[in-house]
Amino acid sequence: MRAFSGDIYLAGKKHRAIAFDRSGIVALDDSVFDLDVEVEELGSHFLTNAFMDGHAHPLFAGREELGPVVTEARSVAEIQSIVGAWVEANQTPQWAVGGAYDRSMVDGGVFLAKWLDEVSGDRPVVLHGSDHHTLWANSAAMQLAGVLEAAPEVSIGSIDVDSSGRPSGVFRETEAKELITNAIPPLSVDDELKALAWAQKRLASLGISAVQDAWMDKGMVEAYLEAAKRDELLVRTNLAFWVRPESWREDSAMFLDQRVQVSQTNHRLLTASTVKFFADGVFGSATASVKKPYDSQPGYFGDPVWSDEELKAAVAHFAAEDFQIHIHAIGDAGVASALDAIEYAGSPANSVVAHTELVADEDIPRFAKLGVIANFEPLWARQDGMLASCIHHLGRTRIDSMYRMRDLIDAGAHISFGSDWPVSSPDPILGVFTATHRALPETPDESWTPEQRISPEEALHAYTVAVSRQLNLPIDIADFVILSGNPLTSPILEIRILETVVDGKTVFSSQ
Repeated sequence: MRAFSGDIYLAGKKHRAIAFDRSGIVALDDSVFDLDVEVEELGSHFLTNAFMDGHAHPLFAGREELGPVVTEARSVAEIQSIVGAWVEANQTPQWAVGGAYDRSMVDGGVFLAKWLDEVSGDRPVVLHGSDHHTLWANSAAMQLAGVLEAAPEVSIGSIDVDSSGRPSGVFRETEAKELITNAIPPLSVDDELKALAWAQKRLASLGISAVQDAWMDKGMVEAYLEAAKRDELLVRTNLAFWVRPESWREDSAMFLDQRVQVSQTNHRLLTASTVKFFADGVFGSATASVKKPYDSQPGYFGDPVWSDEELKAAVAHFAAEDFQIHIHAIGDAGVASALDAIEYAGSPANSVVAHTELVADEDIPRFAKLGVIANFEPLWARQDGMLASCIHHLGRTRIDSMYRMRDLIDAGAHISFGSDWPVSSPDPILGVFTATHRALPETPDESWTPEQRISPEEALHAYTVAVSRQLNLPIDIADFVILSGNPLTSPILEIRILETVVDGKTVFSSQ
């Protein structure tokens, strides 16, 4: 058992003392001092519920960390330098698979295979774009995938081509991307576990105790099962099975079996209770589904992944199998379609619409009416290069009506926060700053759409209590974070993570 006294804030209430063990909170305030336990003084530090991430892809992030890491690169030349150094230093794996390059550094996101060819030789190189709905491949990768000579037709997404119709290097959305990714050899079990361990340590270092891994792709469930078997998990993780329109009926039995396998591990930190749908694409590639045509392509409304009727049928099926519903929806038509499917299924508890970038006025009240959680990635609610790169698709008016956190809260909806990591940083401190400022750290007084700012208390709630509800976790579990200062009263960007406690055990300490 551990006990603290000082500046404590739990589930929206202030306290002066807390005692907890692995089972959860044992005592609060005066009753703590009646226990036979040493009470540690927090001093100038601050204790609160640990942060939780309601939508992320930690294993994807860990996999990318094994390859060339180009996230901080600010030019094609920098990317070339990083990729060239990685290829020279790593003989295995044969394929260099990394990320995540900033799509906005090149006009239109038109990256060319020949730029990677210049530094990769005959090694296949694949880099994921920062939106993770786009990838950039070199000629060797396209040759091994059998798509170098001609671009196959795809029904959803697109392939950039040169003047002769040959793929030039960029593949957008799942169907196009899989032309490349299906050719990449699977990682070894040891590499999968190395990737997962790195990701979990990273989350713990940021004060995060629980995460929704929002997309189980090939080999991922098996990696988590092996990590649970070896007792190598650090943070609570709920897995979401990826539901695809072309195969959901056949996949249903597999998801049920894998849910049972996860349950049978009896690991306190691992569950698999959710299914994930993609309603549409993203704005960066103009594949998100919108109610009014894109400014950049008159008459074009984006690429819905599902027909409305098929999405309704699939959501209803998995809700009946007692899976939580979690739907990626970016455009306002995509959001409406997701809400329609959830309503058709009887509004199953804790259903989530993730990202909710553009929501039409008429759909704002539906979140509260249907009890749907709006999961936001707060780091996206700022005027950076990624946002600016979408202006020509949507126009200024629609851009400035995105990420309506304030409107949804005022309409009575529940919102939760996530990161979509590795799409953006999983750092909750930076997320709280962005949600409360709608600005870049270097220009905190230049707020974009300031009318949608929320309070520090609301932001902290969205990263803690709201996600615990989303993940069906009791808020009094023994997951806490000790911060260097009080985020409700101190400059948020000056605060550091001192200790992260998960299940009553310290999983990160800055000491």
